[in-house]
Amino acid sequence: MKTMRYIAIKMLIYGLACWLLIEWLMPLETISDTEGVEVFIGFVVLCFLLYFFRPPFWLSVFVKSIYILWALNQWFYHASLFTAPTRIWQETSDHAAILFTTRLMELSNSLRSFLFFGLLWLVAYVSYRWMVVRKRLFFFYVLTVIYVTVLDTFTLFRGNGAIVRLVAFGFFFLSLLHIERLREQSPAIGGIRRWWGACLSFVGLAVLVGYFSPKLPPQWPDPVSFVKSYAAAPEEKQIDPAALKVKKVGYGQNDSRLGGPFIADDTVVFTAEDERRHYWRVETKDIYTGKGWTSFQSEQMRTLENDMDIDYSWWSPALKKKQITASIHMKKTYFHLVYPLGLKKVKAQEDVVYRMETATEKIYTTDRSVYTLPLTSYDLVYEYPTFSIDALKAAPPVGDKELLERYTQLPENLPKRVRDLAKQITNGKQTQYEQVKAVEQYFHANGYTYETTDVAVPGKKDDYVDQFLFETKRGYCDNFSTSMVVMLRSLGIPARWVKGYTSGRLMEEKDGKNIYEITNNDAHSWVEVYFSGIGWVPFEPTQGFVNPYVFTASSPDSETAPLPEQRTPEQSRVPLERVREQSPSLPSQDSGILDRFLAAWSWKRIAIALAAFFAFVWTAYKTRRKWWPYVTILRFQYKRKRGDNLFAAAYLSLLRHLDDYGLKRKPHQTLRQYAAYVDDWFKTKEMTRLTMLYEKSIYLPKNNPIDWDEVRELWENLIKKTVS
Repeated sequence: MKTMRYIAIKMLIYGLACWLLIEWLMPLETISDTEGVEVFIGFVVLCFLLYFFRPPFWLSVFVKSIYILWALNQWFYHASLFTAPTRIWQETSDHAAILFTTRLMELSNSLRSFLFFGLLWLVAYVSYRWMVVRKRLFFFYVLTVIYVTVLDTFTLFRGNGAIVRLVAFGFFFLSLLHIERLREQSPAIGGIRRWWGACLSFVGLAVLVGYFSPKLPPQWPDPVSFVKSYAAAPEEKQIDPAALKVKKVGYGQNDSRLGGPFIADDTVVFTAEDERRHYWRVETKDIYTGKGWTSFQSEQMRTLENDMDIDYSWWSPALKKKQITASIHMKKTYFHLVYPLGLKKVKAQEDVVYRMETATEKIYTTDRSVYTLPLTSYDLVYEYPTFSIDALKAAPPVGDKELLERYTQLPENLPKRVRDLAKQITNGKQTQYEQVKAVEQYFHANGYTYETTDVAVPGKKDDYVDQFLFETKRGYCDNFSTSMVVMLRSLGIPARWVKGYTSGRLMEEKDGKNIYEITNNDAHSWVEVYFSGIGWVPFEPTQGFVNPYVFTASSPDSETAPLPEQRTPEQSRVPLERVREQSPSLPSQDSGILDRFLAAWSWKRIAIALAAFFAFVWTAYKTRRKWWPYVTILRFQYKRKRGDNLFAAAYLSLLRHLDDYGLKRKPHQTLRQYAAYVDDWFKTKEMTRLTMLYEKSIYLPKNNPIDWDEVRELWENLIKKTVS
């Protein structure tokens, strides 16, 4: 019975320690661009299972390593598991210079994931040693509470459930570890059953009272408002405090939870030499979840050779197209291409292979061994289309069942009023093109505004599109483009969500080509609709933005020219600067200390830095016997050079080191008795000699000081003996 009870308590302690570390991982999908958090949670669970069963050290390392390699291979490499170590080593070598700089966000996703696994490995071991072996929880528990509350206050993460769990399980865990420490000190302690009953009763009562008792309104001012008002310039004091719960604008990969405000970022991503304005694509997403976008799960990759024609069908051969060349010069390190719709050829100086993920049309740059390879510059050949409105109107309904099934997907719980609104907007429109244009133009005439600061985040029961269409009516490109795709799909029209950049800012003209500068501010999302016999056609629903592609009317009955899509390059410039002028609530990059801090650091980087810092502090504390005695020696040597008589202070510091080493001085033990005890432990007589000199320095007249040089060697020898 006792053995079973011991195993049950042991399992409970391991499980609660694992849970507390998982609480640190759960917010990452909300506050950062981290995807697949469940895989990281699985790794933490695996670590604690291995700690519980205690296999040989080499086996534990092997199992964890296999798990990491499997995860990286599933996410990035899609090849043989045995090639993963070589790829990781190659990427580490390629990014060695970045690892020792502040540009950690330029690391490849695979290398960042590998480093995060390594950090989790270290933190899991620290948590195990701290909570399971030493049975100390308070410090780690307080850090977890601070972590959750700070994220709940300053980010989009909602920590209500986490706080309840921390109160219920955390208090119980604290009590459990306390009673286990008492049992270790006094094995005969009784009353365990009564303690269990009392503990569970008090914790349960606290949770129930906290949950059902009346809640007072906030008694303190909003800390976000206070920090904002303190950090902002005088003319910015009236900015809505919600603006602090922001993301940094720019291209990101995690679109599973859209919404929330962002701050501007003028960092240049790349420059382009090109003849025409168009959007720069990165990838498409096709599965709408009600909160954001994910991608169709497919491992199919298409290999494209450098400086060879790309055999990929963007449009029907009958579509009128013009072949154009462009040059890209990257200012930030990415492992994918930015390219226009209609790409036909890519040429780079490096020996590179392009691998297109067919599900998203994202093109990765790799070497011959499938290692990611960033490009600093490359040339493009693409086809610029001219879309005939007559042809678009005459396009027959899409008959490809597989394409329809994939690009008309919608969640089952999509609110009915979204479908009803789409039908209302397109009522009386006969052709697919007319229906698409009606939905596109709907946002421009019904009170929807472009907004980057006061942007809602859908709650647990809210739909992202429904909230924007019927409640807020304000947002940025993600809100407009997602809403258009969802409404078109509800009508049975195949559409997809596209991410990338606008054409950027025209800087100058050079050798017959325009030079464009594309920054993080130019990150954008738009809509592509499939027309039978034509292909994918871009549309732009976002308020204040203009479709850069040409649509022509060839008959008097067609829409009159000039069409909105046919504006001059100056008219078609991305209106971000104009929007920023019209929206004084949008914080600039120089709006204060906090804004500059948020612009330079993401919450993910802050969390990793804090975890690394606390891991370093804990390691330094645990190994203090290795290095602190030498610090003490150096400190007294430095002070000696200033001419101080420090023998008494040095002797007292020696007593502290001996006490930390484990040689405790008993309450009624004299210094000479303690010195004899120390000498007997170390098999020496140095402590007795030092003690007699110390007593002499205390009781003899001050004009007979002890010469530090004579006793320093004895003192240093004893200090070094405490290193263990």
